[in-house]
Amino acid sequence: MKKCFYLRLALDGMRKNKRLYLPYLLTCSGMVTMFYILSSLSYSPLMKTMRGGNIMSMILNLGTFVMALFSLLFLLYTNAFLSRRRNREFGLYNILGMNKGNLSRILLWESLLSALFALATGLAGGILFSKLAELFLLHMAGEQVGYAFSVEPKSIAASVIFFGAIFALILALSVARVGIFKPLDLLHSEAAGERPPKANWLLALAGVVILGLAYYIAVKIDEPLTAIMMFFAAVLMVIAATYLLFIAGSVALCRLLQKKKSFYYQPSHFVSVSSMAFRMKRNGAGLASICILATMVLVMLSSTSCLYFGGDDALHSAHPYDMLFEVSYKTPAVCTDETREWLDAAVHDVAQGREDGMISYTVLHTSGYFENGTVDVNGVARRVDVSSPASMLEQIRTVYVLPLSDYNRLMGTELTLSPGEALIWSSGAPYEYDTFTIKGCRTLRVHGALTALPFKLSTYDTIATVYCVFVPDWTDYATEVTSYAESLGEKLIAARTMQYCCLDLPGVSDEEQYAIEPEIVSRIYDQMDAEANTVRTGVGSVCRAEARSDFFSMYGSLFFIGIILSIVFIAAAVLIIYYKQLSEGYEDQSRFDIMQKVGMTKREIKSTVNSQVLTVFFAPLLIAGVHLAFAFPFVQKLVRLFGVQNTPLLIITNVVCFFAFALFYVFVYRDTAKAYYAIVSDREVWR
Repeated sequence: MKKCFYLRLALDGMRKNKRLYLPYLLTCSGMVTMFYILSSLSYSPLMKTMRGGNIMSMILNLGTFVMALFSLLFLLYTNAFLSRRRNREFGLYNILGMNKGNLSRILLWESLLSALFALATGLAGGILFSKLAELFLLHMAGEQVGYAFSVEPKSIAASVIFFGAIFALILALSVARVGIFKPLDLLHSEAAGERPPKANWLLALAGVVILGLAYYIAVKIDEPLTAIMMFFAAVLMVIAATYLLFIAGSVALCRLLQKKKSFYYQPSHFVSVSSMAFRMKRNGAGLASICILATMVLVMLSSTSCLYFGGDDALHSAHPYDMLFEVSYKTPAVCTDETREWLDAAVHDVAQGREDGMISYTVLHTSGYFENGTVDVNGVARRVDVSSPASMLEQIRTVYVLPLSDYNRLMGTELTLSPGEALIWSSGAPYEYDTFTIKGCRTLRVHGALTALPFKLSTYDTIATVYCVFVPDWTDYATEVTSYAESLGEKLIAARTMQYCCLDLPGVSDEEQYAIEPEIVSRIYDQMDAEANTVRTGVGSVCRAEARSDFFSMYGSLFFIGIILSIVFIAAAVLIIYYKQLSEGYEDQSRFDIMQKVGMTKREIKSTVNSQVLTVFFAPLLIAGVHLAFAFPFVQKLVRLFGVQNTPLLIITNVVCFFAFALFYVFVYRDTAKAYYAIVSDREVWR
């Protein structure tokens, strides 16, 4: 044989099957492009210099991993379709004298050509569009845009190695498939599975039950931490149920319709229902894949867009003040009104009167296992189920003990309590017990419940339920709690004495706040060193302007990853739809002649086929919409963990994303349907 004989056969086979190969190669190229873009951005030197770059790099690495995993699974899936369409051709080669080694050489050339095309065009596209992606990402993160262009060798190497391995795996599976089948099996492989499947009622029922359980979990779970723990289990249940319903449930539904004689024995219904039942078992997996991909796109885009556009609200919830300064003290006894006034003076001297609403207060922090009005600060290690973070947070209470004098000073009230009494504010359900006890300390009688605090708590503080306990004899009670906590000898549990100073700086730019923050910290150190060097243990600060960079780096990165992965998932769904249109067309060619022979008119056949195709290809969109609706409570709780409490915004993003995707889906259906009708139009019925 001539040296390039197998190469020419491979090229000729790909050319003759360009209707199948071209979309596949373009998809491979697109996945290489997206993989390179995500990888290059995670390696970009900008990530090391910009604010929030570490968070952004971590999220991009996660996105690269998801992209790699999906590329592997999807390319294996689509190549299996290509192999099935080529089996007849390879069977003919085998009968004409080629052995399996010869066929393997053809497959080798096809894999090499596919890999070279995908890597060359994909890397070229990735390098070309990586700068545009970087500019878009930096814009969403609110960072300054630079125009220096760079190519990441690590990303090129990772792309070549990873996708080279995928194509090698595809080649190995294709060679194994050819080696297993006999020539006659290859010739008749397209006819395999043509026998109408039986309705598997057990699998159909299992699909309904599993989907019902997943929906029940999504609707019933109230705690955000519990929701995030159950989210992945519910996702797996929905995926399994969707495949069961499309593969077994659709056939069972067709069988039920066939039993209803008044419906079934009509020309349009008869052909449509029998045709769908005839091949739904094989097509059901593809339709389920389209449904799952559509659901992933809708959930991902709606949630990440809600996080991004609701980021400013989340930032203010997590950081209710422009600046917060805290000073830790060794013992409650040295934490006095005088030290609080020193803190106020240090902040005021640097702020120079630009502050607004500056408040300061004293607090003792501790936490523990709560049961029947008692907080056991030693109970976290002994009694809480630490294997379940959600359960742990439901049992733990964060306790802030504050002086009643601070409450009166900040609220302008004159409340009085006797020693041993307390007022309590709860971030969760109202406190329902008559007493409050920190185990090992004296019991306080609850004089009443407060409905408001004189200061704002961060959403970080209220992940677990917070009890703010106001007492008249704060120094004595705080000393008692601190002494008991220290006697436990456990580093995990602590009672910390703190003084806070919070303020807003309206009209002060972020850059000025960046400069003011370390200056105030330095002034606090100087003031404390001059007045009471032995009493403090540390000074901390939080600046909202600085946190904004981290917030929008995270939310912008998540939104960017959501857009990139949605593009990939949409491309995958389009390719599956396109291949399904082709497979439907090839299968329907031979059936149209039979329809005419049994007396159906061309108009009836066209109407029946249009009805069937519309039903088959729009069922995934409808089910995806139902999945999205039931996933809403889950997504709502998940975005709450990120600090976004804006439910109307989440509803809007869900609705907009669904209708935008539905419009795109209609466009894809109409465009890919042309391939179906192009195949079928070879028959006389369509002329």
